[in-house]
Amino acid sequence: MTKKSTPKDPGKSFSPGVAAPGRFGPTVGLPASAMGTGPAKPTVAVPGGNSLGGFKPGAGPSRTPASPADITRLLQLGGGHLAAGRLDHAGKAAAAVLGAQPKNPDGLHLLGLVALGKGEPATAEKLISAAAAAMPKHANVWVNLGNAQRDQGKTDEAVLSYHHAEILKPDYPDVFLNRGQLHQETSQFAEAIADFERLIELQPDQATPYLRAASAAADAGKFREAIAYCEQAIERLDVVPLQIETILATTYERLGNLDEAIDRAESILVREPENAGALRTWSKARRRQTRQSPDLLVELRHRLEKANPGQMKNADARLVYSELAQICDEQGDTEQAFSYFVLLNDRTSQLPSLKNVDRTKFIDDLDQLLGVFTAKFVSEWKSLPEIEIEPGHASVPVFLVGFPRSGTTLLDQILDAHPGVQVFEEMPLLSKVKKVASSSGYPLSLATMTKELRNDLRQVYWNALKDAGADLEGKLVVNKMPLDIAHAGLVCRVFPEARFIFASRHPADCVLSCFMQDFVPNASMLNFLTLEGSAQLYDRVMTLWERYRELLPLKVQEVRYERLVADLRAEVEPALTFLGLAWDDAVSDPAAHALARGTIRTPSYSQVTQPIYSSATERWRRYEAQMKPVLPILRPHIERLGYDS
Repeated sequence: MTKKSTPKDPGKSFSPGVAAPGRFGPTVGLPASAMGTGPAKPTVAVPGGNSLGGFKPGAGPSRTPASPADITRLLQLGGGHLAAGRLDHAGKAAAAVLGAQPKNPDGLHLLGLVALGKGEPATAEKLISAAAAAMPKHANVWVNLGNAQRDQGKTDEAVLSYHHAEILKPDYPDVFLNRGQLHQETSQFAEAIADFERLIELQPDQATPYLRAASAAADAGKFREAIAYCEQAIERLDVVPLQIETILATTYERLGNLDEAIDRAESILVREPENAGALRTWSKARRRQTRQSPDLLVELRHRLEKANPGQMKNADARLVYSELAQICDEQGDTEQAFSYFVLLNDRTSQLPSLKNVDRTKFIDDLDQLLGVFTAKFVSEWKSLPEIEIEPGHASVPVFLVGFPRSGTTLLDQILDAHPGVQVFEEMPLLSKVKKVASSSGYPLSLATMTKELRNDLRQVYWNALKDAGADLEGKLVVNKMPLDIAHAGLVCRVFPEARFIFASRHPADCVLSCFMQDFVPNASMLNFLTLEGSAQLYDRVMTLWERYRELLPLKVQEVRYERLVADLRAEVEPALTFLGLAWDDAVSDPAAHALARGTIRTPSYSQVTQPIYSSATERWRRYEAQMKPVLPILRPHIERLGYDS
């Protein structure tokens, strides 16, 4: 998962239907010596310049001696500036302290917080680490060190720093807030929920713990648990923030309880008519409730355009633009729909949380794999024993892959409905294997992989599945993570017995749908903010997949979206046979299964909870004018897959 940037906005949208539930500032409090007697905890979530107040670590001391009272006054002044978001002023105060006392730990800590606030976590880590070494018993210094490490993607180091803070002060709320956010960002949802539940115990009269717990539960696909946390907040808090009620409305919409979603959204809109999260939920629930109603679409479009999203903050505007785009698409107004999709993606690209995200990393990783996987490279692989099936397991591992928006969520519901199958939906299970393999030089190390390392990597995967609740002994377990297709080479090497279900769809429909989708943005999904980026990503991913197919003995069954929606049984039964399963009538009604399951985490939830439809096929032709610039990139894949261009 992509690391978030600073300034930090831990209040990540718990689903594409809810705006960020407020800004929950991480721990940045200074020790008591710096802050006087007040309990102030200044925030770093503010804009700033590029300098650190003119101070450079290692600068010589001031010629003017400073008394202890002067130092305390400067630290209190700097802490006040930091609390008010005046980072440059706080940096100057810290520089003055360190000019007089270069090793002053409070000054180092303060300057580190300024660096953290300005999006310079590496500098922040050096400064706060020095402060922690000088005053190792301050829990908040260790939390801040963890925050600086977290912002650099140093997950293991950050967890250790938070753990150190917890040992020093077991009832310190900010430990659980920040560690929980780290766990949530890295999809360790059980751990995140545990941290936020502890935060609820420590702060039962504050809204933030409930918001965070609901957010983590929703990210985990545990929508009913998310509702429970919101209901706890309503029961216990004297004043219930609108964010809580907005989360409730959106979660009910996700679960298909449309009447409840509409009622709650309307209640919010009475008090705050331009609440973006409530507006989107209200509109989307009504569209789902009354499909194909031209009059309703006109009403909804007028209401959302009247809200004037152009004047909203980015996080709110993107919600309204997303819904407006979908309404216009249903109306057949493709030109205006496309314009709204462009506005949605423009606003997404401006989110503060994406400021320092490496937008080329995923593409660079694909290019590396394309460069490594050659016939010569694979021919040099060290021979390893064949594997039929893991002892004690009911089946070989199965991976459901494909380019996003190729029908993987629909296939997920179909397969999971089979009584002999258990599907895990978009959990980073393989990433745990990749992380361990990377420590030994993946992908180049695949050539020299030993039996012992392969066994270790297999055990990492089995443990991850067990932690997620997999019934390995009783079920055929399917790991559905579409872009794991990029690491099919790793899967083949570690799990030579594995089987792949490959979901395919017309490349132009895939690319257009990705561009039009309001994904939770990360390093890979940011490629979908433009049509060209979407097409370039498709080209690389599918070129790499074809390279794997040419060079490796992958066991693959293709399921084509267009055939699936035309005749489910004709397309699915061969896939079940491929997996060693008999046909079961339960798989023929994926919409009913999706509604009963209630844990669909992907943006496709509203599509797969309705009867199978074919209106999404050939959708790209309505946008052919907009698609024209990227069709040359896609044409080789269109022809290879046998589609008409």
